[in-house]
Amino acid sequence: MRRRRLPFALLLLLFAGLGAAAPARAATWERIGGYVRLMRRAGVESLVAKDCPEGLLGAFHEGRQVLLMCGNNLPDDPEYVWMVLAHESAHVMQFCNGGPLMPAALLTQEMDRARRTSPDAFHELRLYHVSQHHVEVEARLVQALPPDEVEALFYRHCGNRLER
Repeated sequence: MRRRRLPFALLLLLFAGLGAAAPARAATWERIGGYVRLMRRAGVESLVAKDCPEGLLGAFHEGRQVLLMCGNNLPDDPEYVWMVLAHESAHVMQFCNGGPLMPAALLTQEMDRARRTSPDAFHELRLYHVSQHHVEVEARLVQALPPDEVEALFYRHCGNRLER
């Protein structure tokens, strides 16, 4: 996953029900730790690898319920680490949801609209098999949201898995 910002209007359309606001960043190491603990309560272990292939920032392994962060490829910057964590946690949410977070028709429509205004908005999708495009676009949308909204989405989609 590589960093890509999407038009704010697209985020508003896709997540209108969450009260989306301008993506004000508030990522701190403390917040990252809290979010990792939240995911652990939902049964997802987080690991940091120091030997990932160049360019790989993170991954989620559904079968093992492990979210991997590639420490050797991530800068020592909580904003950047949060963005990768949010992206990978979107895949956790998709797993909890049993599939995509939004209808395919809406996602396709908004991707087409975004491509008309920014032709390379989803350029990196060519690195993925077409069957993965939907989940990767959703993850890119989630990574662009403010931390409060990422956490709200996590509670919405994975809340039933949380251990008390």
